[in-house]
Amino acid sequence: MDIKVNKRQGQLLSDTITQWQQQQLIDDQQAQQLRQSYHIINFDWKLLAVYSFWIAIACFILSVILLVADDYLMALVSRLINTPASVLTVLSAILASLLFYFGVKRRQRYPQKTVSNEAMFFFGVLITAVASGFFSHTTLALHWRDSIFILLPTIVYAIVGLQLRSVLVWLFALLGIGLWVLTETSYLAQDHYLFWGMNIPLRFILVGILIVGLSAIFKPHSRFYFAKEATLFIGLIYFFTALWMLTIFGNYDSLRAWSHVKQVELWGWSVAMFCITISAIFYGIKTNTSLIRAFGIIFLLLCLYSRYFEYFWNTLHKALFFAILALSFWGIGSRAEKIWQLGNKK
Repeated sequence: MDIKVNKRQGQLLSDTITQWQQQQLIDDQQAQQLRQSYHIINFDWKLLAVYSFWIAIACFILSVILLVADDYLMALVSRLINTPASVLTVLSAILASLLFYFGVKRRQRYPQKTVSNEAMFFFGVLITAVASGFFSHTTLALHWRDSIFILLPTIVYAIVGLQLRSVLVWLFALLGIGLWVLTETSYLAQDHYLFWGMNIPLRFILVGILIVGLSAIFKPHSRFYFAKEATLFIGLIYFFTALWMLTIFGNYDSLRAWSHVKQVELWGWSVAMFCITISAIFYGIKTNTSLIRAFGIIFLLLCLYSRYFEYFWNTLHKALFFAILALSFWGIGSRAEKIWQLGNKK
């Protein structure tokens, strides 16, 4: 079998085979056979396909958001089509169902085209959002609050994503949950910044924790295990982004109140973020969970850089600040290296 790999994967395979050969786990003939079982591709066309589809999807998302959010455009579309909003809602729902159906058929026919198959489901997601937008202009739902029209497609995405085992559709369900929480709690707070004593970033701390907890339910032998990594990713995005925003804005009820606060008064949130990111790094290393480890590293650096711009930009020389950071991380690296060496001696 001839396996196609990129340069990074090829280097990893080559190093692994060489190490096995040096440890005499395989002989020279077996090593040669393994090296001939794959070849390195000069350009990663699959990666280009993934990026292209994601860019296209992002553009479509912006297009739909701008369309649905603009009441004038939605009303104009209705007038141009000269069809009642209720009829447009039904037609859009049927079209979305057909798109999901043909997406499943296409996946069964071309199972190897994973990227384009997932992108195909996006059009079903798109039309589902359009159907919700048309429904908001029907007589029945004319006075409903906006969060309901976010919740309805979110429920559809969750059901369809899990039933069709589509990571893309499930991702939209998780994003819809965040958007629904934002709009619903803002409505219940009656235009105040605090809801149950929590501002928006603090609310999303809880949302992130709940979604990360949801990812833990998807066990390896579960039917929904395919959604575990995507769920964990979105949960970590919500959690760490909200935590970082708390270190900047705190849990204040208005921008006016926050503008009179010195950043040094928010040091508690910074300490909490520092401890949490360090814990995430060590947990990711211990459990070999690269996603949690990566989030810990990225947001630890983001926290440090943010604190530098807040506290030391005008007082501490830039070279000295980064020299202190370099020495501290050098110490951490040296300690980790010693622990690793001790583990190899056992």
